Amino acid sequence: MNLLLKVDKSKLVRPEQEVEIKRLSDILGEPFTVTCQALTADEFKELENTKTANEDMVIKGVKDPDFTNQQVIEYYGVVTATEAVNTIFLPGEITSLVKVITNLSGFGTDAIKEIKNSSTQVEK
Repeated sequence: MNLLLKVDKSKLVRPEQEVEIKRLSDILGEPFTVTCQALTADEFKELENTKTANEDMVIKGVKDPDFTNQQVIEYYGVVTATEAVNTIFLPGEITSLVKVITNLSGFGTDAIKEIKNSSTQVEK
């Protein structure tokens, strides 16, 4: 408990990672990157049982660019941010972004470290 009370709360920020979408970089002739961020617990809970969970995760987990920006939505001739994501990215690119976002959100294999030999059982 004492360790939790020593944590500098200002350091409890969402992890971020910038990734390049190679296909779009090739099309544009310059690097096209997006900044992914971890989801909050509330954002993750909102995604449960939605039909567009992957797209919604990209919308919430990509900090830049903002797919909810009305200019982006109008430019791509769609009505919603979900449709914009599906227009801009291929399904595999969406899945790759979801993997980055879930890893940043603590679902990666390196999120916790198992401590070996922590059992208090006595060998016979």
